Amino acid sequence: MSGLEIVTFGCRLNAYESEAIRVRARQAGLSNAVIVNTCAVTAEAVRQSRQAIRKLKRERPDAPIIVTGCAADASALDNSRTVSAAIAATRFPSHISRTELIRDVRCSADK
Repeated sequence: MSGLEIVTFGCRLNAYESEAIRVRARQAGLSNAVIVNTCAVTAEAVRQSRQAIRKLKRERPDAPIIVTGCAADASALDNSRTVSAAIAATRFPSHISRTELIRDVRCSADK
């Protein structure tokens, strides 16, 4: 599979944010990437996020993997060799400003 893929874990807020991220990623021209919007409410959610990231990297080895959401804040995701970028949710006041970083991620992934 190629093209932009958004994988969402967690609550309705994450689902809403994922749609906003999808729109911004397309606007930024990020066409061959995987964005994982994580959840860290439970240990099981973190485990599922980690597992999904590893699987996505195997399935799409050339695609940049961008991780955002609650678990991107925590050191819960030890995927430093797997992910292209981690965008911490608490660093930004809203999902809109966070998604604007996708343009920068795309530029660094293209190098």
